[in-house]
Amino acid sequence: MNDLVSNIEGAFEELVLYLSNEVKLYQELSQLLKNKQSNIIIGNVDALQNNVYQEEKLISRIQAITKKRELYAVKIGAVLGTGPKRASLNDLIHLAPPAYLQKLIHARELLIKSIDQIAHANRENEFLLRSSVDLVRGLAHVLLGGNENENIHYSGLGRIADKRNHRVNVDCQV
Repeated sequence: MNDLVSNIEGAFEELVLYLSNEVKLYQELSQLLKNKQSNIIIGNVDALQNNVYQEEKLISRIQAITKKRELYAVKIGAVLGTGPKRASLNDLIHLAPPAYLQKLIHARELLIKSIDQIAHANRENEFLLRSSVDLVRGLAHVLLGGNENENIHYSGLGRIADKRNHRVNVDCQV
């Protein structure tokens, strides 16, 4: 902590480095989600499994660097007098030396942009996956004779059920 007090500009430089690394990881995740989207569209299950595995590894790395960045931000905040609460990036921007103000603002903007891209890609991937599942359900419904009897429907669990007597007739889980 004493090193932090004596070299507050170095501490902010370190914080900018943590943020830059975090942004790079989020950008990698965004690209991975785009690749995942392509694999969803073409139906490449093996590649999708690999995407999920890579995504999990990357998320673990992001969580680790985010935790380090947050702990470092708390230390800086304690030195600068933000009190016992966790120092937010906005708090630190207001307390930053002039030389680091723009760097921190830029890093925050990149962080927000990257997270927005990830959220957008996740929404698109969710839509594509739901559409694919609905298509499979619809095809199973048609192929298994759902049109002949209104009381028979394809359930969310992948079963053709007869609504009149609540029996499961065929198990065709995907």
